[in-house]
Amino acid sequence: MTLRKQSIVFVALCILLVAGWFATDYAKEIIAEVLIFGIFAMSLNLLVGYTGMMSFGHAAFFGISTYTVIALGVHLGVSGWLGFAAGVAASTLLAGVIGMFCIQASGISFLMLTMAFSQLLFAGALKWRSVTGGTDGLTGFVAPDLFGISLAQSAGARYAVISIGFLIVVALFARLVRSPLGSILIGIRDNERRMRAIGYPVRRFKLLAFMIAGGLAGVAGGLYAFLNAYVSTDILHWQQSGDAMIMVVLGGSGTVIGPVVGAGIFLLLKTVMSSHNEYWAFWVGAIFIVCVMFLRDGAWGFIIGRLSSLGGPSRKEAGLASAASDISEVKHDIA
Repeated sequence: MTLRKQSIVFVALCILLVAGWFATDYAKEIIAEVLIFGIFAMSLNLLVGYTGMMSFGHAAFFGISTYTVIALGVHLGVSGWLGFAAGVAASTLLAGVIGMFCIQASGISFLMLTMAFSQLLFAGALKWRSVTGGTDGLTGFVAPDLFGISLAQSAGARYAVISIGFLIVVALFARLVRSPLGSILIGIRDNERRMRAIGYPVRRFKLLAFMIAGGLAGVAGGLYAFLNAYVSTDILHWQQSGDAMIMVVLGGSGTVIGPVVGAGIFLLLKTVMSSHNEYWAFWVGAIFIVCVMFLRDGAWGFIIGRLSSLGGPSRKEAGLASAASDISEVKHDIA
């Protein structure tokens, strides 16, 4: 997607989020949850879609940030804003530690290592009841104030904070993937052996991508603490990572907005179907299979493809037309 098109999409997002301000409090909560998990899915997309590292342990960074914000607030009375900064720092540091081990492997081994570390944290949270609350979870957190407005009492204030945080992350993420660092990560995804052969320290860049992704997941986890004011060990389970993977694939990996679209589809299906049918996961799974089989670029990739076809010939068609024109010119010169 060109910079101009990205700018148009960003402006459209801003307009939609402003329109969401006039919705009911319940609708604001749902939109805010979609935005949070959109950030979470975007952070995983940096690994899966842009660096080619399939992770099933990404919930560890989301969960550790949420736990940090709420535990500091409940046990030590630390302000939610300081807790948020501590949560993002903790998730980034944890990603650095876990990443140093995981980047030594690749493929299935990498995937299993990430899941093993996540399950290790999950087991630790289960046993450390005095801090985490175990299976009962941790309650009693009060979201901080913003300019004298309590986030705990005002759904509109929570929505505004989460929306602004989401837009900042989207802008930074779009800038990142268009930067030289983003090009290096895409090069590693496409041909790691070639990148290593021309002198790039591939493992260092993989570790850097892992830490950035962990930090972004920490941002999502901190915002989730403001929204939910409660956390349990389920947030660290590998199933949470699996849900994020579904969001990425549904929306379209290797795109900026795709994971957000996937998060919206997944959570709306979960919210609507779970209220009418206890087998909602079955229908989500069926839709996921259809997307994998028939929408290889995800829902967002399909939308962009259709819009591009309406606006003019596709890149492939333009290339064929150019090639045909060149051949015609050669034939004319020979004649």
